[in-house]
Amino acid sequence: MDERFYRDRARVLRQLADEADPFIKTRLLRLANNYDDMATTKTKRDQAAMRPELNSTVDSYGSN
Repeated sequence: MDERFYRDRARVLRQLADEADPFIKTRLLRLANNYDDMATTKTKRDQAAMRPELNSTVDSYGSN
């Protein structure tokens, strides 16, 4: 799943919550927030994977 999927799913859930009764609305909004968190976490994880390690034990020549 990608960030766009999670953001779109959160948007749809918020639209449904606008028409729901108060109990269901609360649950839908909580679920939408969870999808937003998943999108944010995935983005941060992807960015961290692309950054070089600052505390690497291997030097630039590939030896210790």
